[in-house]
Amino acid sequence: MKTISRLLVLVLMLSVNTLLAQEFYSVSGRVQDASNRKNLSYASIQLLSTNISNVSNSDGFFVLKVPKHVTADTILVSYLGFRSQKIAITPNSNQEISVKLTPSEINLKPVTIRPQDADLLIKLAISRIDNNYPVEPKQMTAFYREMIKKGSSYVSINEAVLDINKAPYVGYRADQLGIYKARGNYDENRVDTLMVKFQGGPNSAIEIDVAKDPFLGVDPFSMDNIYRFSFGTPVTIGDKFFYVIEFNEKEGLADIYFRGKVYIESESMAIARIEFNMNVEGRENANSYFVKKKPFNLKMDVVSAAYLVNYKEIDGIWYFDYSRTEVKFHAKWDKKWFKNNYTVYSELATTDISDRQRKIDTENRIRPKDIISNRVKDFTDSNFWGSYNIIEPDESIESVISRIVKQLKKRDQE
Repeated sequence: MKTISRLLVLVLMLSVNTLLAQEFYSVSGRVQDASNRKNLSYASIQLLSTNISNVSNSDGFFVLKVPKHVTADTILVSYLGFRSQKIAITPNSNQEISVKLTPSEINLKPVTIRPQDADLLIKLAISRIDNNYPVEPKQMTAFYREMIKKGSSYVSINEAVLDINKAPYVGYRADQLGIYKARGNYDENRVDTLMVKFQGGPNSAIEIDVAKDPFLGVDPFSMDNIYRFSFGTPVTIGDKFFYVIEFNEKEGLADIYFRGKVYIESESMAIARIEFNMNVEGRENANSYFVKKKPFNLKMDVVSAAYLVNYKEIDGIWYFDYSRTEVKFHAKWDKKWFKNNYTVYSELATTDISDRQRKIDTENRIRPKDIISNRVKDFTDSNFWGSYNIIEPDESIESVISRIVKQLKKRDQE
């Protein structure tokens, strides 16, 4: 098995123990299915003609913070399988809106698709990577957040603005990441004798770029031996039609692989989104993929490992846009009755893409073995974060990005 290096590694060890000063207005609301009023989580909300965007939370709620100097007056709300909706807003005025999306009716042109051809569609998408993704280096700015939760309480939250030298999607050059600004906190009152840390977080978030390193732990030429592919229900996003390919590992394999869905845009054959889980359930060797170090008398059980990668199209080219990781596990000490439940989250969202390469100094570089919580103090800058000095764990990542846009623009002007 060609492993996905440092996909997610946890380090465990014993332990002894608001807004920026600029003017915004807000557009808030809830996104629901018009047919049954079901809340739509992770819907995309974008202010047209700008880079300002957001996603709805698990209850369908969203908040879009808009600088008052921005004159755009229309937002676009999109969700897989639903018709996109444009909504006019009033600039420079706080407002609350209700968004009801209608399920898409899919009208296919005459075409014959045989179920056994799903694997061929995946191979076609992989063969067209050099047509659909950048073949020249790109400079990205990204916002990264990682959180560790014990039960229902957050014990660690770290955030960072990253510089990413994104390598071309052809060849073997690796992406390079560096920290520009960071901050974080750790609540020692919510832990007992166990401290959980996340190794390689930002690198893990960028390494699940499946279009750059297909296909989930195996060489594309060998994936027929590992995975079963089948057609799922196709969806539309806006005016684009997407094939949905479902996959799972074949029975009887010793190594652990993945299951999930790949969304392939029908015209370009680009992989636009992939949702997948590692098949850790009921696998005794699952811990070895995640746990780097732990006390000998602590038993670890990985419960689930879920991932999402999304791409966005700009002028016919698809770019890495967003990734999310959520891993849950149990921890139980020997000779103790009760176990603790932990969840590790990470999110990475790109905020800017350009052709201009920014040199990442050696001292700023993030290496795969780095633990970002150990480095936060070296990049903390109260002037950058301004009065927004409280990390709100349930706030969407894009909402946080909108608070620091002005500071990032200042740097670009230097």
